[in-house]
Amino acid sequence: MNNEEALGLLNRLLEWLRQADLKNFGSHISLNFYADGAQHVDSIQTQYFGMPHDAFMEKKGNPVRHENNMHEVLGTKKAIRNCIALLMKERLGDKPLFNRQNHWQAIYRILVDKGYCRDSDFEGFDLFIKKVMPAEVNKPYKKGSVKQISQTDYNKPFDKWKYDGETSGKYEIFARMQAVARRFKELLEAAGL
Repeated sequence: MNNEEALGLLNRLLEWLRQADLKNFGSHISLNFYADGAQHVDSIQTQYFGMPHDAFMEKKGNPVRHENNMHEVLGTKKAIRNCIALLMKERLGDKPLFNRQNHWQAIYRILVDKGYCRDSDFEGFDLFIKKVMPAEVNKPYKKGSVKQISQTDYNKPFDKWKYDGETSGKYEIFARMQAVARRFKELLEAAGL
């Protein structure tokens, strides 16, 4: 393999990392390019990628293993996709549990609470959810419906949700949203997330 082919492979790897939305979270990869036979660095390029796994792994009480972060990121996304797919199959009575467009707010809230997305980063959530979206969903995801969470009682961490007749609207709607969030949280925890 010549230098141009090697650089081409590296560029494709970095592009794949960007497309996989593995950027801007604190992990990084540094590439050092050496000229043939040279003993000095020709150039250095740093690309940032990955979820904040140092904090995530330490939070869960596990040792940080930098060499496994890429595998963990891909495994986590697959597990989240599977949990969303399972949530879409859940039923409440004779109807799907997840049956309103704004139920994506429950998924957003739980993913934020668990540290997979940042609070109020709707662009980041939009990119993330498009990467983990299962093939079949009960209601298609729309970024605008999730952005509205900032105007609701669901903007707080899930464990602080409380029904308030003046701000929460109908109790049935609040209870359904709470059930969606609780079940999604249970599915994630059952998957080890």
